[in-house]
Amino acid sequence: MFAIACVALSQWQFARREEAAANIARVEKNYDAPPVPLVSVLAPDQALNPNDKWKPVVLKGSYLVEKQLLVRNRARDGEAGFDILSPFVTESGDVFVIDRGWVAGALKPLSSVVEAPAGAEVVVARLMPTEPQLAGQSDTAESVATVNLPNVAKRWTESTYLGAYGLLVSEVPAAPAGLPALKPELTEGNHLSYALQWIAFAVLGFVGLWWAIRNERRVRSGAKPKKLRVDRDAQAEDALLDS
Repeated sequence: MFAIACVALSQWQFARREEAAANIARVEKNYDAPPVPLVSVLAPDQALNPNDKWKPVVLKGSYLVEKQLLVRNRARDGEAGFDILSPFVTESGDVFVIDRGWVAGALKPLSSVVEAPAGAEVVVARLMPTEPQLAGQSDTAESVATVNLPNVAKRWTESTYLGAYGLLVSEVPAAPAGLPALKPELTEGNHLSYALQWIAFAVLGFVGLWWAIRNERRVRSGAKPKKLRVDRDAQAEDALLDS
């Protein structure tokens, strides 16, 4: 059972490594790609294709300035802070939620946070999937625990894209915003070394089992341990020295 568990854990680590490699390939392909129109990638009622994560999209419209809100507990470089979420009404009339960056510090009133610009804008943002709603986390009039789009969209009446939101890349005209999202690290982590370690543990488990069975058979057969022969050799050497 021990060896089976070790093999299963090694396969899990191999799967994690493949997932990490796929994420790296996705970032390398999409992150700096030329932006494409949002409507060519996503519909309001459509879930985000995982292969489109991080893909830059361009959209035209204006922000619902009075509907801006905050996302709590967003750490960056070990410092607490929050993200600024701003609903953006596209030319089609549908709302696409834009994360306009990160601001450090304890949760503040919205009145002290930089506002989304008023008027017509051309926005470029990178696509991110909607986040799960955390159990036991309550929302306030000004903040939410996660970017769960079905939950966030309850704050306005307009039809809303529920499968993805955007991390702000640029705005025209340019306007003050929070710190832009960091590019994810392109590393596979230690999954391969962990997988090989679990395989080594499985092999050691078989070796230990073989050794235990071998010793058990020797005891049952009445065979004397090899160390007795060593003791006899030592006695013979003592006899020669005495003579």
